[in-house]
Amino acid sequence: MLKYHEKAKEKAVNNWISKRKTVVGNCLSRNKSGITFVCLLVLLCVAVFKVILPNIKLESYIAFQKITPKNLNRLSEDAFRKIIGYDYEEKIYLKDTAEIRARLDTSSMIFGDVQFLVRLIPYELEIKFNEVKPLFVIMPQSQSSTPLVYSDKGKIYPYSVNIADLPIVDTKNENDIALATNFLIDMRKNDPLLYMRTSQLIPKETEKQITVFFSDVEFKTRFSLESDYWKTAFRHYRQMTRNMKILNVNSIAVLDLRFKQMAYTI
Repeated sequence: MLKYHEKAKEKAVNNWISKRKTVVGNCLSRNKSGITFVCLLVLLCVAVFKVILPNIKLESYIAFQKITPKNLNRLSEDAFRKIIGYDYEEKIYLKDTAEIRARLDTSSMIFGDVQFLVRLIPYELEIKFNEVKPLFVIMPQSQSSTPLVYSDKGKIYPYSVNIADLPIVDTKNENDIALATNFLIDMRKNDPLLYMRTSQLIPKETEKQITVFFSDVEFKTRFSLESDYWKTAFRHYRQMTRNMKILNVNSIAVLDLRFKQMAYTI
């Protein structure tokens, strides 16, 4: 009796499968032309993206429809065009991006890495970069001269800024200017609030030290020239001055942080 029920169940399943096959077969026969078209379309797309497009030299034959610079703040698009050396009427191809990158990297108005983004539909080029920012000021020796504002590229910043918001660097030596640029960039990156409290900086490469005056204390702080230690030195300064608040901070004349794992006070 059990075997009879098993055979009946198996027969019912087979009949259901047979009907489904018949329905699918009829559907395929009716829509054979449509399915064939879809398959051919898929094969054509694969051929275009895998075979045809890689062999077409877009950089030589197809010009970008639009060039879009990103993160423009004070720099106008006209000034941007002068930097890259291509006017609005001139066509720009993919092969030209290497030349454009080199010009942007060497520009005194561009800071940091330059990134390109190519959009295929429509065929456009986006250029992402950061504009330089004012970093410090060098005060003139005479009243008839004007202060020189330097950017984080280590070049003179061409726009007008409020110099009261910037640290004063006391030097005229090119090597010391480069040293001050690297030091303040590192400070602004790792401790922006400490950078904002920097009132004066005296970089002395010959004396192996950077002397810094902060606006919230009366003593001066000496840092070493070792750039890999600056981040740690900033943190040590924060920790020590927090503890000094309990003591008489005004009794300290110099805080020396030039040596790793050591600090001296005078």
